[in-house]
Amino acid sequence: MMTTHTTGCKHCTVPTPTGQDVCTFCASYTPPETPAQRLDVAVNRIDLLRRDINGVVQDLPADAPLFAVADVVTALGHLRQSAVLLDRANDVLEADAKAVR
Repeated sequence: MMTTHTTGCKHCTVPTPTGQDVCTFCASYTPPETPAQRLDVAVNRIDLLRRDINGVVQDLPADAPLFAVADVVTALGHLRQSAVLLDRANDVLEADAKAVR
């Protein structure tokens, strides 16, 4: 049986066959072009991060240190607020699209 050695994509962590330095997704990916699109992507990333951290909070043991849990919950609040503010800025940028391009 012949085995194929793999390497990692130079843009992400997806394994690629030997001789290829970019995975299929990264080879065809077109990044967002406008600042408003990039802010929208950032807000989506923050939302994903918040969901992951909420999962961590749910999995903490009942005897977890109170101040550590409070810090995590506070950080979640700050992430939520940053997503709201970025989304608001994005709305303004999209409303005045001529000024942004």
